[in-house]
Amino acid sequence: MPPVRVLSDEVVNRISAGEVVERPASVVKELVENSLDAGAGDVVVELQRGGRKSITVRDDGCGMSRHDLLLSVRRHATSKIERWEDLQKLGTMGFRGEALPSIAAVSHLRITTSDGREAWKLFMDGGVLKDLQSAARTIGTTVEVNGIFYNQPPRKKFLRSENTELSWVNKFVTGCSLSRPDVGFSLYHSGKELFALPAGLPVAERMVSRFDLSPDSPRVEGRGATGGTEAYVLVFPDQRWSQARHQYILVNGRLIYSRLMRDLLKDHLGGPAGHPLLLCRLSLPNPDLDVNAHPTKRQVRFRKPGEVERALEQALLAATGSRKAEFRREVGEGKGPYPLGGSGPNIGADAIQTALELAQPEERSPAGARPAPDAADIVQIAKSYLVAEIESGVVIIDQHAAHERILFENILSHVRKSGEMGSQILLLPQVIGLQPDQLDVLRRCDVLLRKAGYQYELDGSKVVLNAVPEGVSHGPDALLEVLRTIASPVRATRPEHEQIAAATACAGAIKAGDRLSTEEARRLVEDLFETDDPFHCPHGRPTLVE
Repeated sequence: MPPVRVLSDEVVNRISAGEVVERPASVVKELVENSLDAGAGDVVVELQRGGRKSITVRDDGCGMSRHDLLLSVRRHATSKIERWEDLQKLGTMGFRGEALPSIAAVSHLRITTSDGREAWKLFMDGGVLKDLQSAARTIGTTVEVNGIFYNQPPRKKFLRSENTELSWVNKFVTGCSLSRPDVGFSLYHSGKELFALPAGLPVAERMVSRFDLSPDSPRVEGRGATGGTEAYVLVFPDQRWSQARHQYILVNGRLIYSRLMRDLLKDHLGGPAGHPLLLCRLSLPNPDLDVNAHPTKRQVRFRKPGEVERALEQALLAATGSRKAEFRREVGEGKGPYPLGGSGPNIGADAIQTALELAQPEERSPAGARPAPDAADIVQIAKSYLVAEIESGVVIIDQHAAHERILFENILSHVRKSGEMGSQILLLPQVIGLQPDQLDVLRRCDVLLRKAGYQYELDGSKVVLNAVPEGVSHGPDALLEVLRTIASPVRATRPEHEQIAAATACAGAIKAGDRLSTEEARRLVEDLFETDDPFHCPHGRPTLVE
């Protein structure tokens, strides 16, 4: 084994640069954060070839003196912290003093800066200082980064396409603009303006402008707070993509990645129509947040993840609650037919119109008659889906998933409140043979099953089923599904009362292929939007598509 040796500064700089500078977006991130820390009121980002060729960031911040400029490219030289304790009350985006030296180590770097008294331009190639000369510039700083990874061919080889690298930069600059609406942001690519957002534009209007939306685009928002943690979500539910590429998570002003927060957003807002455009903003005391968890500062650690989860859950429930009210108003209360179109799902208007004409549930109004004022324009398609027109387009509801959610919440509420769910008596008692493990489950969960609405008698290894929970369509199947679920060590991941409610709902709900009358369809939709979460079945699957 070779002897232990101290690495040269050149090798150390290259290694450190690899941790901080991953791609052009990493460079933009560090430079824009420096601009914000310098008090900039306007930040301009210019790219060539997605940043692979060149990156320029200009700001009107406080600038640097000659002395500070020379120190800024030395590793671990910073004006933002002095002692370890400063990390506990960090008020700046950067703090390590690694960004500029790391960028300089893998590029041709040019910095022009002025503090209002003097202006200087610094030249570095591959981390080596080449020149420093006086310059002319108004107060602020311009950083030019050319030929990223020119001296590291393997790293350069693994850069993605021009469009991919540009999309990462676009995502970050957009996130910064939502974090700091008091600062103007502009992004240019190959001389073309991609967007320009003036300072002072409120966040919602900034998102409308950035994504070129209609000023009256539907939006919902929600707030939540637990302890010292506050959460805010702003959602544009009709703007969706197949991936969560336009979801911006900000924690104390930083655009970050958090699996905890991402999963919560997906659970509450995801669905077959895709992931909506949204801003999720979290504010918490600095001591409860560790921003020093990763060299890029893109990932953070929460010292009280439970508070974060509860606050965000409150905000999401408030947002989906307002969305639920909107749907109930448009669909459940029957505002009558609206023009097809808008920003609904990608379904041909002709196909929907044909469905509306041919698949109306059984009790249709006479030809030419207008719907009654309280009649919703709801139709059943293929005996599986309910389709309704709303102002923004069309909503398609999976009748099985919707009924699952309704049954699940009804049963669960009675079991939790120690009450008894209403039962419906079977016309003829059903005799069901049980396996030994199912019989054990039945005996162990007897009290919970009876609270859920099951009425039965045991006869050796058989159960005589007399009544099932109110609203359940397939009683024997529902009871067997409950017993199978609780008996399975793989599937038994919930408390038993929740398993009973979920399994009963799954097996006992209306199935695909069950015909519904107009009144049954309307009642199903109304009941769905009375639930706490009308957008997901008990297993997390979406109940509807917009």
